Amino acid sequence: MRILVAEDDPLIRRLIENTLAEGGHEVLPVEDGKQAWETLQRYDAPELAVLDWVMPRMSGLEICRRVR
Repeated sequence: MRILVAEDDPLIRRLIENTLAEGGHEVLPVEDGKQAWETLQRYDAPELAVLDWVMPRMSGLEICRRVR
């Protein structure tokens, strides 16, 4: 499964990325909300998104509102 990981803290992002990759998932890491939103708008958007609640440029909550 392709999973978007949006987290502004590089250490936490890497930990989540490694854990998911070990489970056999393809991980698309991004560092802010705007990058996450742009990734979710692509024709090949990932099936699942793990979002930090507080990120630069757009919050995880705002992304959830837009997706709905």
